[in-house]
Amino acid sequence: MAEPVTSEVSGGLQPGQAVAGRYILQRRLGVGGMGEVWLAELHGDGAFRRRVVIKVLAPDRRGDDRIAHMLADEARVVGLLHHPGIITALDYLETPDEGPVFVLEYVDGTSLRTALRLARHSNELMPESLAAHVGAQVARALHAAHTACDFEGKPLRVVHRDVSPDNVLLSRSGAVYLGDFGVARAVGSSEVTSPGAAPKGKVGYMAPEQAARQPVGPPADVFSLGRVVAEAADVNCGALLRAVLDKATADEARDRFQTAAEFAAALVAACPPPADADGALSSWLARAAAEALEVRTTSHGEPPQIELPAVRLPTEPLFGSVPPPRSRLMRTVAWMGVAMAVLLPIAFLVAEAQQRGLIHLRRPGLHAPSGELSVHSQPTAAEVYVDGSLRGQTPYLAVLPVGHHAVRVGSPRLEKWRAADVTVRENVVHALEVDLTE
Repeated sequence: MAEPVTSEVSGGLQPGQAVAGRYILQRRLGVGGMGEVWLAELHGDGAFRRRVVIKVLAPDRRGDDRIAHMLADEARVVGLLHHPGIITALDYLETPDEGPVFVLEYVDGTSLRTALRLARHSNELMPESLAAHVGAQVARALHAAHTACDFEGKPLRVVHRDVSPDNVLLSRSGAVYLGDFGVARAVGSSEVTSPGAAPKGKVGYMAPEQAARQPVGPPADVFSLGRVVAEAADVNCGALLRAVLDKATADEARDRFQTAAEFAAALVAACPPPADADGALSSWLARAAAEALEVRTTSHGEPPQIELPAVRLPTEPLFGSVPPPRSRLMRTVAWMGVAMAVLLPIAFLVAEAQQRGLIHLRRPGLHAPSGELSVHSQPTAAEVYVDGSLRGQTPYLAVLPVGHHAVRVGSPRLEKWRAADVTVRENVVHALEVDLTE
C-alpha cells in the first residue's frame, strides 16, 4: 500500500493525506460555515481500520479563533452525549498543521433530505408509519440531548437549533441518527454571530421564537422536528398524525409538546411503527433511494451531490395540498396529449419571455415562495455550496426559498474560496459574480 502523503500548512487538504498521523483522507463530503467535512480511514496498530468522518477548518478559516472555538464547543458537547441515535464523537485533536480536528462516527447511508428527493422522483413516497418512526427516533435522540448532564451532573441545557432533513441520517440497515450539533446552544458554549447575520438554523424549519432571535428551549427543536416529519409524511399523512404534527408546530412554544419524549410518544400512539421498523426502513431506502447508497466518486475523489429541494417557510401551511403522484406511464401520456394540443405553443412563448427577463416563474405545490440565484465565476467550474451543501458548479442557476442563504464558491484546485450572504427575494434573480483568479 502506498505511503500516505503528509499535510502541508499552507495548502488545502487532499485525498490520501494523513491528518494527525493516523486519519487518512478518502474524499471530501462537503463544506460548511465552519470548514470542511471529510470521509477518512483510521489506521490503528496492526490491521485495524475504521471509517470515520472528520471536521476541520477550511484553509481560509485557519487562524480564526472564533470559528475554532465553535468546533471545539461542538466536540465538547457531542462528547458528553450518549445515545444510539446521536452520531458518536470519537476524538478531538488540535494539530499544528490542520488546526482543530473533530472525529465522528461514520454512518453508511444517506441524509433524509436526499432520500426524500430521490423517493419523489421514483414515486416511492415514504409511508406514514415510517415517517412517524423516523420522527420518534430523532425525538428520543433530542430528548437525550436536552436532558444530558456534564461530568459533574450539571444540566447542559442543549438545544440543537438545526434539526432538518440534512441532519437526519438513515443508514442502509435502517438505523436513524441525528447529527451536526455545530450551532447547538449549551451551557458554556460560545456564540459566534456576525453583525446582521441571520438566526442560526435553516429557514423553513426554525421555530418562530428562534427566527425572532428570542431565547429557545426544547420546544424549538420539537417545532423543527415536526416540520421534518410533516415533509417526510407529506400527502400520505392521516388525521391522527396530522393532529400530532399540528401541535408540535404550534406558533406558540407553550402550545407544543414541552419535551421531545412527549412528542415521540405521541408519534408512536398516532401511527404505530412496523413490527420490524429498521428492516422496513432499510427496504424502503433500497427501493426509493438506491442511487444515494451507491459508492461513487468524481474526478476530484468526492461523491456526487444531489441538488436539494427548496424548504417551506414557517408561515406556510404545514402540509402541501397536492395529489399523490400517479403512475409514470399515466403522467407521461397525459402530459404528451395536453402539450401537443395546447401547452406546447405556450411553453415556447413563456421560455422566450423568461430568457428576455420579462417574467420569473414560481414553483407551485409544496415549496415556499422562491427566487433564483445565478452564480458565475472566473474560472468556471467552481464549486457552489448553498447553506453548507454542495449544489453544483458554475455557471450555476437554481431556485431557492426566499430568505437569507450562506453561499460559498471556490476551487479546491486553486485553493481559493469566496463566501457571501445572499438575501433571496420572491420572483427575483440574484446574480453573484466571483473572481477566483485574484
